[in-house]
Amino acid sequence: MVLLFGLIAERAGARTLELSAAGTSELKVHLAERIEGLAALSYAIAVDREIVPGDRKLTGDEEIAVLPPFAGG
Repeated sequence: MVLLFGLIAERAGARTLELSAAGTSELKVHLAERIEGLAALSYAIAVDREIVPGDRKLTGDEEIAVLPPFAGG
């Protein structure tokens, strides 16, 4: 299960999606197919509550979140 937050959840019309992928790069492709306009947004993928900057293999047991840009400190 992929957790969606903020503007990304709004665009998807849901807070979660059921998607499977071998890695985060493949996951981004599936997300872009499912969520209109996602490719034009800046967002981050977190795996088990840790931001993943590049590609990372996935087993299917992780907690995955798609995070929109945020500000704060």
